[in-house]
Amino acid sequence: MRNSAEKLRQLANVATPAYSFEYLLLVSAGDYKFLKEIASMYLDALLEYVNSCRQLAADKDLDTLKHQTHKIATSFKSLGMDYLQPCFDQIKHTGAWDNATNDSINILINTAENNVPLVRKDLDL
Repeated sequence: MRNSAEKLRQLANVATPAYSFEYLLLVSAGDYKFLKEIASMYLDALLEYVNSCRQLAADKDLDTLKHQTHKIATSFKSLGMDYLQPCFDQIKHTGAWDNATNDSINILINTAENNVPLVRKDLDL
């Protein structure tokens, strides 16, 4: 079984364009248990967002979508998914439910669904 220092070194070497542990390694200051707690909260929030977004898309509830997307952006970014910024911007600045908004929601949902299991595996959650 690896010790905490070995686990932290392993996370620092994760090389994927999909997510990163850089921010979590910084804020955890070497406390692997704390890093896992923070990451777990972010991952749970992403899955809640996915479930919520499906209903918001069905209802075309743009105001609630904007509010929830604004709140969840920190979770995505804290897990190194800054590349999703155009999706956040699209949703934030749209005035009507359109194809670009729908595409942005789908990208956020797919990214969360694809990355959450991978991050959990890397963290041994």
